[in-house]
Amino acid sequence: MLEKPRAEINKIDAKIVALLEKRYLCVDEVVRIKKENNLPTLDSKREEEVIARLQEMITEKEYEEAILKTFQSMMDISKEYQKGKR
Repeated sequence: MLEKPRAEINKIDAKIVALLEKRYLCVDEVVRIKKENNLPTLDSKREEEVIARLQEMITEKEYEEAILKTFQSMMDISKEYQKGKR
C-alpha cells in the first residue's frame, strides 16, 4: 500500500541529495568570490530575488508555503555554511 509512494519518495530524495551537493559546490564558489572581494555573507536583495523567482516557478499553489519555507531554510543553512567557510 505505502511501498510504491515511499519508493518514489526515495528516488526523489536521491535526486534532491545529488542536486544539493551540486548546489553546495556553487555555494563554495560564491564563498570564494565573496572572500576575494571582501563581500558580506548576507545579500538580502539576492534572497528577495530568489523568493520572487520561486513564487513564479511554483505551479501547485497549495504547496507554495511549504516550498518557500523549504527554500528559506536552505538559504539560512547556506548562510551558516558560508560563515563557517570564511
